Amino acid sequence: MTTLDQATPEGITHPSNAAPVVRGHEISKRFGQGDAAVDALRGVSVDFARGSFTAIMGPSGSGKSTLMHILAGLDTASTGWVEIDGTRLDELNDRQLTMLRRREVGFIFQSYNLLPVLNAEQNIVLPVRIGGDEVDESWLEMLVDTVGLRDRRTHRPSELSGGQAQRVAVARALMTRPAVIFADEPTGNLDSNASRDVLDLLRRAVDEFGQTIVMVTHDASAAAIADSVLFLADGQIVDRHERPTQEWILDHLKELAR
Repeated sequence: MTTLDQATPEGITHPSNAAPVVRGHEISKRFGQGDAAVDALRGVSVDFARGSFTAIMGPSGSGKSTLMHILAGLDTASTGWVEIDGTRLDELNDRQLTMLRRREVGFIFQSYNLLPVLNAEQNIVLPVRIGGDEVDESWLEMLVDTVGLRDRRTHRPSELSGGQAQRVAVARALMTRPAVIFADEPTGNLDSNASRDVLDLLRRAVDEFGQTIVMVTHDASAAAIADSVLFLADGQIVDRHERPTQEWILDHLKELAR
């Protein structure tokens, strides 16, 4: 993989006091009605600074995936609102929301979500092509080198290892230079070596590109590379800790599970 130091786009900064790039205000989510209703989220307010890396953790059923889906505009809140880069999602129609997600939000999923009929490079540029924009070839070349797939760019997903496929997904998420990237268990299907490679890419995207990343994970070693870890339990935020160690995270998760 290449380094990014000499190739970082101009204008990328890491302001410490900038307005949050993602904000969630009093988000609640109820599934079902009456006695069968389940409150997955209960009045969650949260924000994520530009150029930050946040991990979201919590016991099974704590609401972490529901929160991420609502923050990313993939689901709607029962009450409350979400703002991405200054735009309130609840004020958009379906077409406007689709356009915002396409341009301002990147996604990395546990199952990669690559199109099997496209090769690695075609998968990387897909968000740009769908949007009808011209591919920035210099940015593409940088990303291909950054994720270490120059010799695999013409290979289809079936010809890639899991780690290589997820690196394609990381490059795809970065291709549009989105305001935020949401990563849902991005190392869940990978072995330890591939996981380290992908996590290193995410960390470098924050440090060297000024990217904002919000990652749901159950893996304490993955969460430990983030700037902060947000803990959910029973649909509410119960703690937010800066730069915790893997050991501290494991101990805290045990306490939440009691």
